[in-house]
Amino acid sequence: MTQKNPYVFFEEFCIRIPLLSLDFYYNLTKGKEISFEEYKKIWNDAVIKEAVFLASPELFLEIEKWFSGKMKDSKKTQRLQSSLLKYLSRMSSRCTPFGIFAGCGVGKFDKSTHIEFDRFIKNQRQTRFDMNFLVAFSQKLSKEEYIQNQLSWYPNNSLYKIGQQYRYVEYTYNKYNNRQHSIEAVTHTPYLETILQSAKSGKKVEELSSLLVNDEISLEEAKEYVIQLIDNQILVSELEPSVTGKDFLIQICETLTKLDGTEVIINQINYFQRFLDQIDQAVGNPIDAYTKSSQEIKKLDVVFEPKYLFQTDMYPKVQQNVLDIRFAYKTKRVMSLLNKISFPQKNSNLQQFKNAFIKRYETREIPLAKALDTEIGIGYLQNQVDADYKPFLEGLNIPAQKEDTHRVSWNPVHEILHKKLIQTKEDNSYTLQLYDQDFEQLQEDWNDLPDTISSLVEIIKIDGKDKIVLQNMGGSSAANLLGRFSTGNAKIMRQVLDIANLEQEMYPDKLLTEIIHLPESRTGNVIRRATIRNYEIPYLGKSNLPEEQQISIDDLMISVKRNKIILRSKTHNKEIIPRLTNAHNYRGQNSLPIYHFLCDLQYQNLRGSIGFNWGELINKNAFLPRVEYKEFIFSKARWKITVKSINALFESLEEGKDIIEELKTLRSSLQIPKYVQLIDSDNTLLINLENKSSIEMLLNVIKNRVQFILEEFLFTEESIIKSDEKNYSNQFVFSFYNEKKIRSFKKEKRYTNKNTYLEK
Repeated sequence: MTQKNPYVFFEEFCIRIPLLSLDFYYNLTKGKEISFEEYKKIWNDAVIKEAVFLASPELFLEIEKWFSGKMKDSKKTQRLQSSLLKYLSRMSSRCTPFGIFAGCGVGKFDKSTHIEFDRFIKNQRQTRFDMNFLVAFSQKLSKEEYIQNQLSWYPNNSLYKIGQQYRYVEYTYNKYNNRQHSIEAVTHTPYLETILQSAKSGKKVEELSSLLVNDEISLEEAKEYVIQLIDNQILVSELEPSVTGKDFLIQICETLTKLDGTEVIINQINYFQRFLDQIDQAVGNPIDAYTKSSQEIKKLDVVFEPKYLFQTDMYPKVQQNVLDIRFAYKTKRVMSLLNKISFPQKNSNLQQFKNAFIKRYETREIPLAKALDTEIGIGYLQNQVDADYKPFLEGLNIPAQKEDTHRVSWNPVHEILHKKLIQTKEDNSYTLQLYDQDFEQLQEDWNDLPDTISSLVEIIKIDGKDKIVLQNMGGSSAANLLGRFSTGNAKIMRQVLDIANLEQEMYPDKLLTEIIHLPESRTGNVIRRATIRNYEIPYLGKSNLPEEQQISIDDLMISVKRNKIILRSKTHNKEIIPRLTNAHNYRGQNSLPIYHFLCDLQYQNLRGSIGFNWGELINKNAFLPRVEYKEFIFSKARWKITVKSINALFESLEEGKDIIEELKTLRSSLQIPKYVQLIDSDNTLLINLENKSSIEMLLNVIKNRVQFILEEFLFTEESIIKSDEKNYSNQFVFSFYNEKKIRSFKKEKRYTNKNTYLEK
């Protein structure tokens, strides 16, 4: 019997649009070449100037030299032209939020579509300082003796006890200003134990020092010992970086307000905050305002990189933002097919960990820190191999050969796609059509999907008909793509909280707990978010929740029962379900084992996503056709081209030949349309292959590569999103929740309440 799709969509969606319209780009590249005068006219736009400055102050200054006539090197001006065109392409076609190049907002489903935005000069925004700068600033403050003595100090939240040692993670910064982590150990002593126990509630240096004073230890000696604990990061201050709650600059200011002698610093911070508030009143601010602020920041004597100093998110101002509800219903219906064609991944990190755990501990419950300790426990990422193997440092800054556990293996769906692809080639067809009967032998399974999921979709028109571009749906939470923007937009914040609260309802007897970790200082720019859940697990990152709502690492116990990892809080005696409500790619090479484990645990016994995937076919074919199913496009047509095969274009460019005409021959043979995107992982760059300036930009980007990938660009007809009668590209985040789980919880609650009443 076929299972019924239990998912229901939330009534609100998130929309993402670029700063500039598609019409802007099409008009800019409609001729054979973009002239110097056209570029200069565009550069007079204050909004474009500010957008480029925030993205790259160095490029901004070079472009200023170019247009002021101070740059005579023709090759350099050609590179600048391509760089500027790349940015103009990005801010008129790509919807992924970045600075003021693109932004996001919230809309509602309704009976028909009407989406219109105000002119971009009315867009709202939120600007803050680079997290790397703020972390460096807070560290400098905490080392000032008069501040250090007044701060409250706490045990490093990565600290755990093993035998007669305490172990913890310490971080330093390399010459590239990146964090480097190392596991350190300190011998357990009664003195250390006394300090750590007292510091749990936060204590000042003098308070901690006085605990050690006796006939043999003077106050000066005791203080020297406490300072040594601080220097070695065994104790950390209330100025430790935080990635949730208020902006970290505000948190720093609030901490300093409680201290004596900090008035000058507070006044400086207030000046910076007023500056941020002022520039957030408009889009298109004069660059001099930023320059003046940067000069003031230099007086703090804190190292910073100008190109990263200002971080901005944009929120387009809406006139109307309603989308026809049929798009949501159609997306829900297509989930059935996506479910069928998505297979569980095998040999995951978690499964290997479970196997190792059962072999070592069977059904026993042990501390999580002990289990993940690579010297006396089993560690994590059991498949790691390193030539210079040091068990004590496994997973910490050691380049490792690691099996790709997320690679998609060959399965029955790929066999079907392979056969259809052969037929498509024989027919010389541009499009591969999928039908329900192609997969009728496959089964749906709705029991191994996340409680809430989201999908990124584009709504386009082809030959006047609506099409929905959708590749996959998933995520550990539907709030992941929205978390970063929860501090800058009240509507997005409400949507995130609605999702988080609904998820908690599904587990009334368990604690959904947010993972608080700062892997790299600059990463804080994209992982910062509001306080989303009632409980948090702080790990090398500060939680702003009350102490009783923080789940420490040494409070976590782990066991494996019926092939399921159970994480339990000793204090609350409840199962913990960790959540990371942002889009951070936590599987990076330098990801700490405990952080990696907690994040992986979100997907335990679950498929992280469902969707279309070419699998190995993507590597074996130079051309892959557009994949359509009913009114859906699962995959755009794409071409893998070697740079060697287009050497003639580079030569023609050098010789001043008409490269547009020469390129038409290649395009005709490969069926490449006029508008394509250059694909670089998750990044895309719109190219007009009938415009010389655009072609030169493409050649400039790929000239040192072996091969590159082009993908068709589909926003070539009238758009459903308009502003000032201009057409915009779009991206929507549709969110869904498992209604069956909510019903089960409510039914169980009614049953429990009824029985409780009868017992009374």
